[in-house]
Amino acid sequence: MDKILEGLNEAQRSAVERIDGPLLILAGAGSGKTKTITTRLAYLLDQVGIPAGNTLTLTFTNKAAKEMRERAMNLISQNSYPPLLCTFHKFGLLFLKFHIHLLGRLNNFVVIDTDDKKKIIKKINADLPTALIASEISRYKNSLIDPQEAYAQAELTNYKHIAKIYEEYEAYLLTNNLVDFDDLLCLTYKLLDEHPDLCTQTSEKYRYIMIDEYQDTNELQLRLLQKLCSTHNNLCVVGDDDQSIYGWRGAHVRNILEFDQDFADAMVVKLEHNYRSTQPILTVANALIEHNRSRLGKTLIATKTGGDDVQTITSNDESEESQKIAKAIKGLISSGVRPNEIAVLYRINALSRSLEEGLNRAGVAYKLVGGLRFYDRAEIKDLISYLRVITNVHDNFSLKRIINKPKRGLGKATIDKIELSSIEAGKSMFE
Repeated sequence: MDKILEGLNEAQRSAVERIDGPLLILAGAGSGKTKTITTRLAYLLDQVGIPAGNTLTLTFTNKAAKEMRERAMNLISQNSYPPLLCTFHKFGLLFLKFHIHLLGRLNNFVVIDTDDKKKIIKKINADLPTALIASEISRYKNSLIDPQEAYAQAELTNYKHIAKIYEEYEAYLLTNNLVDFDDLLCLTYKLLDEHPDLCTQTSEKYRYIMIDEYQDTNELQLRLLQKLCSTHNNLCVVGDDDQSIYGWRGAHVRNILEFDQDFADAMVVKLEHNYRSTQPILTVANALIEHNRSRLGKTLIATKTGGDDVQTITSNDESEESQKIAKAIKGLISSGVRPNEIAVLYRINALSRSLEEGLNRAGVAYKLVGGLRFYDRAEIKDLISYLRVITNVHDNFSLKRIINKPKRGLGKATIDKIELSSIEAGKSMFE
Protein backbone atom coordinates (compact mmCIF):
# COMPACT_ATOMS: atom_id res chain seq x y z
CA MET A 1 0.00 0.00 0.00
CA ASP A 2 2.87 2.38 0.79
CA LYS A 3 4.11 2.16 -2.79
CA ILE A 4 0.69 2.94 -4.25
CA LEU A 5 -0.10 5.87 -1.95
CA GLU A 6 3.43 7.25 -1.88
CA GLY A 7 3.72 10.89 -2.91
CA LEU A 8 0.00 11.70 -2.75
CA ASN A 9 -1.15 14.87 -1.03
CA GLU A 10 -4.09 14.81 1.37
CA ALA A 11 -6.76 15.58 -1.23
CA GLN A 12 -5.38 13.04 -3.71
CA ARG A 13 -5.26 10.34 -1.04
CA SER A 14 -8.83 11.11 0.00
CA ALA A 15 -9.97 10.59 -3.60
CA VAL A 16 -8.01 7.35 -3.99
CA GLU A 17 -9.37 5.79 -0.80
CA ARG A 18 -13.00 6.61 -1.54
CA ILE A 19 -14.23 3.30 -2.99
CA ASP A 20 -18.02 3.15 -3.07
CA GLY A 21 -20.54 5.74 -4.18
CA PRO A 22 -20.33 8.62 -6.67
CA LEU A 23 -17.19 10.74 -6.51
CA LEU A 24 -16.33 13.95 -8.35
CA ILE A 25 -12.61 14.79 -8.39
CA LEU A 26 -12.49 18.46 -9.31
CA ALA A 27 -8.95 18.75 -10.62
CA GLY A 28 -7.31 22.04 -11.53
CA ALA A 29 -4.69 22.24 -14.26
CA GLY A 30 -1.40 20.62 -13.25
CA SER A 31 -2.85 19.25 -10.02
CA GLY A 32 -1.96 15.61 -10.65
CA LYS A 33 -5.32 14.35 -11.87
CA THR A 34 -3.81 11.57 -14.01
CA LYS A 35 -1.70 10.42 -11.07
CA THR A 36 -4.80 10.41 -8.86
CA ILE A 37 -7.05 8.44 -11.20
CA THR A 38 -4.37 5.88 -12.13
CA THR A 39 -3.44 5.46 -8.46
CA ARG A 40 -7.10 4.94 -7.61
CA LEU A 41 -7.37 2.23 -10.26
CA ALA A 42 -4.25 0.50 -8.95
CA TYR A 43 -5.60 0.81 -5.39
CA LEU A 44 -8.90 -0.82 -6.39
CA LEU A 45 -7.11 -3.75 -8.01
CA ASP A 46 -4.15 -4.28 -5.70
CA GLN A 47 -5.39 -3.24 -2.28
CA VAL A 48 -9.16 -3.57 -2.29
CA GLY A 49 -9.01 -6.76 -4.36
CA ILE A 50 -11.58 -5.83 -6.98
CA PRO A 51 -11.18 -8.04 -10.09
CA ALA A 52 -9.88 -6.13 -13.10
CA GLY A 53 -12.83 -7.37 -15.16
CA ASN A 54 -15.23 -5.52 -12.84
CA THR A 55 -13.66 -2.12 -13.56
CA LEU A 56 -14.10 0.21 -16.50
CA THR A 57 -12.05 3.37 -17.06
CA LEU A 58 -12.93 5.66 -19.95
CA THR A 59 -11.13 8.66 -21.43
CA PHE A 60 -11.12 10.57 -24.72
CA THR A 61 -7.91 9.66 -26.57
CA ASN A 62 -6.01 6.45 -27.21
CA LYS A 63 -2.79 8.15 -26.12
CA ALA A 64 -4.26 9.08 -22.74
CA ALA A 65 -5.67 5.57 -22.29
CA LYS A 66 -2.30 3.96 -23.00
CA GLU A 67 -0.46 6.26 -20.59
CA MET A 68 -3.00 5.73 -17.83
CA ARG A 69 -2.92 1.95 -18.25
CA GLU A 70 0.87 1.84 -18.06
CA ARG A 71 1.02 4.08 -15.00
CA ALA A 72 -1.63 2.08 -13.16
CA MET A 73 -0.04 -1.30 -13.93
CA ASN A 74 3.40 -0.04 -12.81
CA LEU A 75 1.94 0.58 -9.35
CA ILE A 76 0.60 -2.93 -8.93
CA SER A 77 2.92 -5.33 -7.09
CA GLN A 78 1.54 -8.53 -8.58
CA ASN A 79 0.78 -9.64 -12.10
CA SER A 80 -2.80 -8.74 -12.77
CA TYR A 81 -5.15 -9.09 -15.71
CA PRO A 82 -5.19 -5.67 -17.42
CA PRO A 83 -8.37 -3.69 -16.72
CA LEU A 84 -10.50 -2.31 -19.54
CA LEU A 85 -9.16 1.21 -19.96
CA CYS A 86 -10.03 2.81 -23.28
CA THR A 87 -11.87 5.64 -24.99
CA PHE A 88 -15.66 5.96 -24.91
CA HIS A 89 -15.83 5.04 -28.59
CA LYS A 90 -13.50 2.05 -28.25
CA PHE A 91 -15.77 0.73 -25.51
CA GLY A 92 -18.73 1.23 -27.85
CA LEU A 93 -16.92 -0.61 -30.64
CA LEU A 94 -16.16 -3.60 -28.39
CA PHE A 95 -19.71 -3.64 -27.06
CA LEU A 96 -21.24 -3.59 -30.54
CA LYS A 97 -18.97 -6.41 -31.73
CA PHE A 98 -20.57 -8.63 -29.09
CA HIS A 99 -24.16 -7.39 -29.13
CA ILE A 100 -25.06 -5.64 -32.40
CA HIS A 101 -26.77 -8.85 -33.57
CA LEU A 102 -29.60 -7.90 -31.19
CA LEU A 103 -30.34 -5.05 -33.61
CA GLY A 104 -30.50 -7.51 -36.52
CA ARG A 105 -27.07 -6.56 -37.85
CA LEU A 106 -23.87 -8.50 -38.47
CA ASN A 107 -20.82 -7.90 -36.29
CA ASN A 108 -18.45 -7.54 -39.26
CA PHE A 109 -19.51 -3.92 -39.67
CA VAL A 110 -17.05 -1.28 -40.86
CA VAL A 111 -16.50 1.99 -38.98
CA ILE A 112 -16.28 4.97 -41.33
CA ASP A 113 -14.42 8.19 -40.55
CA THR A 114 -15.49 11.80 -41.09
CA ASP A 115 -14.10 11.93 -44.62
CA ASP A 116 -16.03 8.79 -45.62
CA LYS A 117 -19.17 10.19 -43.99
CA LYS A 118 -18.96 13.39 -46.03
CA LYS A 119 -18.45 11.47 -49.26
CA ILE A 120 -21.62 9.46 -48.64
CA ILE A 121 -23.59 12.62 -47.85
CA LYS A 122 -22.25 14.36 -50.94
CA LYS A 123 -23.50 11.52 -53.14
CA ILE A 124 -26.97 11.76 -51.59
CA ASN A 125 -27.18 15.56 -51.59
CA ALA A 126 -25.91 18.19 -54.01
CA ASP A 127 -27.73 21.25 -52.69
CA LEU A 128 -26.84 22.00 -49.07
CA PRO A 129 -23.30 22.29 -47.65
CA THR A 130 -21.94 18.83 -46.80
CA ALA A 131 -20.28 20.03 -43.60
CA LEU A 132 -23.60 21.42 -42.31
CA ILE A 133 -25.44 18.17 -43.01
CA ALA A 134 -22.70 16.08 -41.39
CA SER A 135 -22.78 18.30 -38.31
CA GLU A 136 -26.56 18.13 -38.01
CA ILE A 137 -26.61 14.34 -38.39
CA SER A 138 -24.00 14.10 -35.65
CA ARG A 139 -26.09 16.39 -33.43
CA TYR A 140 -29.18 14.30 -34.06
CA LYS A 141 -27.41 11.09 -33.14
CA ASN A 142 -25.86 12.51 -29.99
CA SER A 143 -29.34 13.67 -28.97
CA LEU A 144 -30.79 10.24 -29.85
CA ILE A 145 -33.08 11.73 -32.51
CA ASP A 146 -33.98 9.42 -35.42
CA PRO A 147 -34.74 10.70 -38.97
CA GLN A 148 -38.52 10.69 -38.49
CA GLU A 149 -38.27 12.72 -35.28
CA ALA A 150 -35.77 15.08 -36.91
CA TYR A 151 -38.24 15.71 -39.74
CA ALA A 152 -41.11 16.27 -37.30
CA GLN A 153 -39.06 18.80 -35.31
CA ALA A 154 -37.76 20.71 -38.34
CA GLU A 155 -39.44 24.07 -38.91
CA LEU A 156 -37.33 25.41 -41.77
CA THR A 157 -37.36 23.89 -45.27
CA ASN A 158 -33.59 23.30 -45.26
CA TYR A 159 -33.76 21.31 -42.05
CA LYS A 160 -36.62 19.21 -43.35
CA HIS A 161 -34.38 18.50 -46.32
CA ILE A 162 -31.52 17.57 -43.98
CA ALA A 163 -33.82 15.17 -42.12
CA LYS A 164 -34.61 13.43 -45.42
CA ILE A 165 -30.90 13.22 -46.24
CA TYR A 166 -30.35 11.80 -42.74
CA GLU A 167 -32.91 9.08 -43.55
CA GLU A 168 -31.15 8.15 -46.81
CA TYR A 169 -27.76 8.28 -45.09
CA GLU A 170 -28.93 5.85 -42.40
CA ALA A 171 -30.35 3.56 -45.07
CA TYR A 172 -27.02 3.55 -46.88
CA LEU A 173 -25.13 2.67 -43.69
CA LEU A 174 -27.56 -0.14 -42.92
CA THR A 175 -27.31 -1.60 -46.43
CA ASN A 176 -23.53 -1.62 -46.42
CA ASN A 177 -23.24 -2.64 -42.76
CA LEU A 178 -21.39 0.56 -41.90
CA VAL A 179 -21.40 2.54 -38.67
CA ASP A 180 -20.11 6.05 -38.21
CA PHE A 181 -18.28 7.43 -35.19
CA ASP A 182 -21.46 8.60 -33.45
CA ASP A 183 -23.10 5.19 -33.92
CA LEU A 184 -20.50 3.61 -31.65
CA LEU A 185 -22.18 5.32 -28.71
CA CYS A 186 -25.77 5.86 -29.81
CA LEU A 187 -26.19 2.21 -30.91
CA THR A 188 -24.60 1.07 -27.65
CA TYR A 189 -27.08 3.20 -25.72
CA LYS A 190 -29.94 1.88 -27.87
CA LEU A 191 -28.97 -1.69 -27.03
CA LEU A 192 -28.82 -0.98 -23.28
CA ASP A 193 -32.09 0.95 -23.40
CA GLU A 194 -34.07 -1.60 -25.42
CA HIS A 195 -32.68 -4.69 -23.66
CA PRO A 196 -33.05 -4.31 -19.87
CA ASP A 197 -31.50 -7.71 -19.17
CA LEU A 198 -28.39 -6.78 -21.14
CA CYS A 199 -28.26 -3.43 -19.33
CA THR A 200 -28.39 -5.15 -15.94
CA GLN A 201 -25.80 -7.72 -16.96
CA THR A 202 -23.41 -5.04 -18.24
CA SER A 203 -23.87 -2.85 -15.16
CA GLU A 204 -23.21 -5.78 -12.82
CA LYS A 205 -20.06 -6.62 -14.76
CA TYR A 206 -18.59 -3.10 -14.57
CA ARG A 207 -19.22 -2.30 -10.92
CA TYR A 208 -16.49 0.32 -10.59
CA ILE A 209 -16.40 2.95 -13.32
CA MET A 210 -14.01 5.89 -13.70
CA ILE A 211 -14.21 8.70 -16.25
CA ASP A 212 -11.38 11.06 -17.20
CA GLU A 213 -11.97 14.59 -18.58
CA TYR A 214 -15.59 14.53 -17.46
CA GLN A 215 -16.10 18.16 -18.47
CA ASP A 216 -15.89 17.02 -22.10
CA THR A 217 -18.80 14.56 -21.90
CA ASN A 218 -22.06 15.25 -23.72
CA GLU A 219 -25.69 14.35 -23.06
CA LEU A 220 -25.45 10.95 -24.76
CA GLN A 221 -22.37 9.97 -22.75
CA LEU A 222 -24.12 10.98 -19.51
CA ARG A 223 -27.15 8.86 -20.35
CA LEU A 224 -24.87 5.97 -21.30
CA LEU A 225 -23.11 6.24 -17.91
CA GLN A 226 -26.46 6.23 -16.13
CA LYS A 227 -27.28 2.95 -17.88
CA LEU A 228 -23.90 1.48 -16.92
CA CYS A 229 -24.49 2.51 -13.30
CA SER A 230 -28.08 1.25 -13.17
CA THR A 231 -27.32 -1.48 -10.59
CA HIS A 232 -24.81 0.49 -8.51
CA ASN A 233 -23.59 4.02 -7.91
CA ASN A 234 -19.85 3.46 -8.01
CA LEU A 235 -18.89 6.16 -10.47
CA CYS A 236 -15.75 8.26 -10.10
CA VAL A 237 -15.29 11.16 -12.52
CA VAL A 238 -12.31 13.47 -12.87
CA GLY A 239 -12.61 16.84 -14.54
CA ASP A 240 -12.20 20.59 -14.44
CA ASP A 241 -15.15 22.88 -15.00
CA ASP A 242 -12.70 25.66 -15.91
CA GLN A 243 -11.39 23.65 -18.87
CA SER A 244 -14.73 22.90 -20.51
CA ILE A 245 -14.08 24.30 -23.98
CA TYR A 246 -15.78 21.77 -26.26
CA GLY A 247 -19.36 22.99 -26.15
CA TRP A 248 -19.16 23.53 -29.93
CA ARG A 249 -18.88 19.76 -30.43
CA GLY A 250 -21.57 18.77 -27.94
CA ALA A 251 -19.79 18.74 -24.57
CA HIS A 252 -22.02 19.99 -21.77
CA VAL A 253 -20.47 21.65 -18.71
CA ARG A 254 -23.68 20.98 -16.77
CA ASN A 255 -22.58 17.34 -16.53
CA ILE A 256 -19.86 18.33 -14.10
CA LEU A 257 -21.71 21.25 -12.47
CA GLU A 258 -24.75 19.11 -11.69
CA PHE A 259 -22.99 15.81 -11.01
CA ASP A 260 -24.55 15.57 -7.55
CA GLN A 261 -28.01 15.88 -9.11
CA ASP A 262 -27.39 13.11 -11.62
CA PHE A 263 -25.79 10.82 -9.02
CA ALA A 264 -27.17 11.26 -5.52
CA ASP A 265 -24.97 11.58 -2.40
CA ALA A 266 -21.90 12.44 -4.43
CA MET A 267 -18.66 13.34 -2.68
CA VAL A 268 -16.55 16.18 -4.11
CA VAL A 269 -12.75 16.30 -3.73
CA LYS A 270 -10.88 19.38 -4.99
CA LEU A 271 -7.28 19.07 -6.21
CA GLU A 272 -5.90 22.59 -5.87
CA HIS A 273 -2.14 22.08 -5.45
CA ASN A 274 -0.50 22.83 -8.79
CA TYR A 275 2.75 21.01 -9.64
CA ARG A 276 3.31 22.54 -13.07
CA SER A 277 3.46 26.33 -12.81
CA THR A 278 4.96 29.00 -10.60
CA GLN A 279 2.88 31.34 -8.45
CA PRO A 280 3.04 34.40 -10.77
CA ILE A 281 1.43 32.34 -13.55
CA LEU A 282 -1.23 30.92 -11.21
CA THR A 283 -2.01 34.36 -9.80
CA VAL A 284 -2.85 35.62 -13.29
CA ALA A 285 -4.76 32.44 -14.13
CA ASN A 286 -6.83 32.54 -10.92
CA ALA A 287 -7.65 36.22 -11.42
CA LEU A 288 -8.84 35.54 -14.97
CA ILE A 289 -10.77 32.32 -14.41
CA GLU A 290 -12.72 33.57 -11.40
CA HIS A 291 -14.82 35.64 -13.81
CA ASN A 292 -16.31 32.45 -15.30
CA ARG A 293 -19.98 32.30 -14.37
CA SER A 294 -20.50 28.52 -14.66
CA ARG A 295 -18.01 26.95 -12.26
CA LEU A 296 -17.90 25.17 -8.91
CA GLY A 297 -14.92 27.21 -7.76
CA LYS A 298 -11.35 26.39 -6.72
CA THR A 299 -8.06 28.25 -6.31
CA LEU A 300 -4.80 26.80 -7.60
CA ILE A 301 -1.83 26.96 -5.23
CA ALA A 302 1.74 26.68 -6.54
CA THR A 303 4.10 24.06 -5.15
CA LYS A 304 7.02 25.53 -7.14
CA THR A 305 8.87 28.55 -5.80
CA GLY A 306 10.12 31.60 -7.69
CA GLY A 307 9.21 32.34 -11.28
CA ASP A 308 9.25 35.42 -13.49
CA ASP A 309 6.29 37.73 -13.84
CA VAL A 310 3.91 37.08 -16.73
CA GLN A 311 4.45 39.36 -19.73
CA THR A 312 1.88 40.24 -22.37
CA ILE A 313 2.35 41.74 -25.82
CA THR A 314 -0.16 43.67 -27.93
CA SER A 315 -0.01 43.58 -31.72
CA ASN A 316 -1.97 45.23 -34.51
CA ASP A 317 -2.08 42.07 -36.66
CA GLU A 318 -0.68 38.56 -36.95
CA SER A 319 2.34 39.74 -38.95
CA GLU A 320 3.47 42.12 -36.24
CA GLU A 321 2.79 39.47 -33.61
CA SER A 322 4.97 36.91 -35.40
CA GLN A 323 7.81 39.46 -35.67
CA LYS A 324 7.69 40.12 -31.93
CA ILE A 325 7.66 36.41 -31.15
CA ALA A 326 10.63 35.76 -33.44
CA LYS A 327 12.54 38.65 -31.86
CA ALA A 328 11.84 37.32 -28.37
CA ILE A 329 13.03 33.83 -29.35
CA LYS A 330 16.26 35.19 -30.82
CA GLY A 331 16.83 37.11 -27.61
CA LEU A 332 16.35 33.97 -25.50
CA ILE A 333 18.75 31.97 -27.67
CA SER A 334 21.36 34.77 -27.51
CA SER A 335 21.11 34.72 -23.71
CA GLY A 336 22.00 31.04 -23.62
CA VAL A 337 18.59 29.36 -23.61
CA ARG A 338 18.62 26.14 -25.63
CA PRO A 339 16.20 26.13 -28.60
CA ASN A 340 14.65 22.82 -27.49
CA GLU A 341 13.48 24.57 -24.31
CA ILE A 342 11.40 27.09 -26.27
CA ALA A 343 7.87 26.39 -27.48
CA VAL A 344 5.26 28.51 -29.24
CA LEU A 345 1.69 27.36 -28.65
CA TYR A 346 -1.17 28.52 -30.86
CA ARG A 347 -4.89 27.92 -30.62
CA ILE A 348 -5.84 26.82 -34.15
CA ASN A 349 -3.90 25.48 -37.14
CA ALA A 350 -4.82 28.57 -39.18
CA LEU A 351 -2.45 30.63 -37.02
CA SER A 352 0.62 28.58 -37.91
CA ARG A 353 1.15 30.22 -41.30
CA SER A 354 1.89 33.72 -39.98
CA LEU A 355 4.11 32.30 -37.21
CA GLU A 356 6.11 30.24 -39.71
CA GLU A 357 6.54 33.23 -42.02
CA GLY A 358 7.74 35.38 -39.12
CA LEU A 359 10.25 32.76 -37.96
CA ASN A 360 11.52 32.21 -41.50
CA ARG A 361 12.05 35.93 -42.08
CA ALA A 362 13.97 36.14 -38.80
CA GLY A 363 16.12 33.11 -39.70
CA VAL A 364 14.86 31.10 -36.71
CA ALA A 365 14.85 27.34 -37.30
CA TYR A 366 11.80 25.54 -35.93
CA LYS A 367 10.02 22.21 -35.88
CA LEU A 368 6.27 22.15 -36.55
CA VAL A 369 4.50 19.52 -34.48
CA GLY A 370 1.36 18.01 -36.00
CA GLY A 371 0.11 17.37 -39.52
CA LEU A 372 -1.96 14.77 -41.30
CA ARG A 373 -2.62 11.69 -39.21
CA PHE A 374 -1.31 8.34 -40.48
CA TYR A 375 -4.72 6.73 -40.97
CA ASP A 376 -6.03 9.83 -42.78
CA ARG A 377 -3.52 9.45 -45.60
CA ALA A 378 -5.12 8.48 -48.90
CA GLU A 379 -2.82 5.53 -49.54
CA ILE A 380 -3.47 4.08 -46.08
CA LYS A 381 -7.23 4.44 -46.46
CA ASP A 382 -6.99 2.75 -49.88
CA LEU A 383 -5.08 -0.19 -48.40
CA ILE A 384 -7.62 -0.55 -45.58
CA SER A 385 -10.43 -0.52 -48.15
CA TYR A 386 -8.74 -3.37 -50.05
CA LEU A 387 -8.57 -5.38 -46.82
CA ARG A 388 -12.21 -4.63 -46.05
CA VAL A 389 -13.35 -5.86 -49.47
CA ILE A 390 -11.28 -9.03 -49.06
CA THR A 391 -12.96 -9.80 -45.72
CA ASN A 392 -16.46 -8.65 -46.75
CA VAL A 393 -17.41 -9.03 -50.41
CA HIS A 394 -20.64 -7.07 -49.80
CA ASP A 395 -18.79 -3.93 -48.69
CA ASN A 396 -19.77 -1.75 -51.66
CA PHE A 397 -18.63 1.41 -49.93
CA SER A 398 -15.01 0.23 -49.69
CA LEU A 399 -15.21 -1.32 -53.17
CA LYS A 400 -16.19 2.02 -54.66
CA ARG A 401 -13.13 3.66 -53.12
CA ILE A 402 -10.62 1.25 -54.64
CA ILE A 403 -12.36 -0.02 -57.77
CA ASN A 404 -10.45 2.49 -59.92
CA LYS A 405 -7.17 2.49 -57.93
CA PRO A 406 -4.88 1.98 -59.68
CA LYS A 407 -6.58 3.41 -62.77
CA ARG A 408 -8.54 0.73 -64.64
CA GLY A 409 -10.39 2.92 -67.16
CA LEU A 410 -13.73 2.79 -65.34
CA GLY A 411 -15.89 5.84 -65.96
CA LYS A 412 -17.72 7.89 -63.37
CA ALA A 413 -21.09 6.60 -64.57
CA THR A 414 -20.03 2.99 -63.92
CA ILE A 415 -18.81 3.83 -60.43
CA ASP A 416 -21.96 5.83 -59.66
CA LYS A 417 -24.10 2.82 -60.52
CA ILE A 418 -22.51 0.94 -57.64
CA GLU A 419 -23.26 3.85 -55.32
CA LEU A 420 -26.82 4.34 -56.56
CA SER A 421 -27.74 0.66 -56.23
CA SER A 422 -26.52 0.70 -52.62
CA ILE A 423 -28.55 3.77 -51.71
CA GLU A 424 -31.76 2.47 -53.32
CA ALA A 425 -31.42 -0.92 -51.62
CA GLY A 426 -30.77 0.81 -48.31
CA LYS A 427 -33.89 2.97 -48.60
CA SER A 428 -36.10 -0.08 -49.02
CA MET A 429 -34.53 -1.80 -46.01
CA PHE A 430 -34.85 1.33 -43.88
CA GLU A 431 -38.55 1.69 -44.71
